[in-house]
Amino acid sequence: MDAVDVLIAGAGPTGLTLACDLARQGVACRIVDQSAGPGGGGRGFSLKPRSLAAFDDLGLAAAVTTAGSVERRTRFHQGTRRLFQLDTPPAPVTGTEPYPNVVALPQWRTEELLRDRLAELGGKVEFGRRVTGVAGGEVTLADGERVRARFVVGADGGRSTVRRLLDVPFTGRTDQDTRAMISDVRLTGLDPAGGVSMWLSADRGVAVARPVADTGVWQVVTSLGPHLAGDQETLQRLLVERSGLPGLRITEVLWHSVWRYNVRIAERFRVGPVFLAGDAAHVHSPFGGHGMNTGIQDAYNLGWKLGMVIRGLLPERVLESYEAERMPVARAILADSDQRMSGMMRWRFARPLAGPLLKRGFARQQRVTRRDHPVYPAGPLIGDGGGQPAPDGSLPTGARLFDLFRGSHFTVLGPGAVPGLDPDLVHVHRVGGDFRVVRPDGYLALTARTPGPVRDYFDRLTVARSVPVSLLQGRIRGGSTLAE
Repeated sequence: MDAVDVLIAGAGPTGLTLACDLARQGVACRIVDQSAGPGGGGRGFSLKPRSLAAFDDLGLAAAVTTAGSVERRTRFHQGTRRLFQLDTPPAPVTGTEPYPNVVALPQWRTEELLRDRLAELGGKVEFGRRVTGVAGGEVTLADGERVRARFVVGADGGRSTVRRLLDVPFTGRTDQDTRAMISDVRLTGLDPAGGVSMWLSADRGVAVARPVADTGVWQVVTSLGPHLAGDQETLQRLLVERSGLPGLRITEVLWHSVWRYNVRIAERFRVGPVFLAGDAAHVHSPFGGHGMNTGIQDAYNLGWKLGMVIRGLLPERVLESYEAERMPVARAILADSDQRMSGMMRWRFARPLAGPLLKRGFARQQRVTRRDHPVYPAGPLIGDGGGQPAPDGSLPTGARLFDLFRGSHFTVLGPGAVPGLDPDLVHVHRVGGDFRVVRPDGYLALTARTPGPVRDYFDRLTVARSVPVSLLQGRIRGGSTLAE
């Protein structure tokens, strides 16, 4: 029987992010996926600032921002009549926020870049490997192979086999009559330079066409009535009907899926050594762009904790914080996406006088999306003044705070030393006026005026040891709230 530290089921954005995080820590990990090979589509389309910050840490941000684009324009129509145009110029990069914008990048392209990064780290996806049994840390694959893993992570989607084998209830609502088609296509009749086009109609429904930068591919989303076939012929017909553009023709369908209203959350995110993440733990509507991003953040929250436990730097009880921190975020996101979905399906905005109100609503949603920074509640890993993402900032040396944070370690910023901390666990830098503890996922864990609470924080985690600590001289500039 093969033995491994972590076995991940599912090679979507969630599983791949986790595999990259573990691989860079030197953790022995296998990632399997039942698909025969890489997928060519996916519902996710955008990466939010917190996902970009995670990818910065994982060495992936430059590739993602180069491959993606910032959507600057969305045109709203009612048939051939334009209701309004929403211009959203990119927010400027600042000293405290290096990733202020949402980057448009389809899920299939995000997965490609994650697989490339995993290969650089020495890992690979084992395609065509289906999980058929999970008993504690023992996993059985369809070909009969058995794998002994210290930890198992089910990141195998909304129809998760791992979740089913654990017998974890998946509570929520499903409405078979509320559906949408989501497709990656090539088409003629639209100019990609015009940005995103959305058609809204009280009687015909919604259609959205979003260009994928520099590919010639469009992601098309159309609401689908309860009695309509969810095939490609229907997709073509609905797109023409709702746009009022007979010259709008789909020339090739690269990927096609029918989404059904399904808002559910697992009652537990952990059963013994087995964890659930991404769509295996929670599913919701595609409105709001949460799905791929929430899964990435699940993986980023879990990855450093698993790695540090396996490396002997943290006790296993810190893994209890995964569910405590991520489940409230998932519940809030389900509520938000459900609200957005309900608004899109009511069609009340289709009245001519509703255009200005609709424009203000969409503009507000875009601003909220850019500021999508979940806050974690107080707990074993979050102390006084913690729970929110730590900002970036620049140092006189030219380094950024994000440079100090990068890597699977805690970071302590403060005016002096904190003796007795393990340098494999904690990097201490003489920066700023107060002491700040920043977790490996970039979240503030603690703020304090003296080193005592910092030492107490790590003592509670049972990891403090009497070892020397190196200090970096410097002070922050650039307006960071971590500055003195």
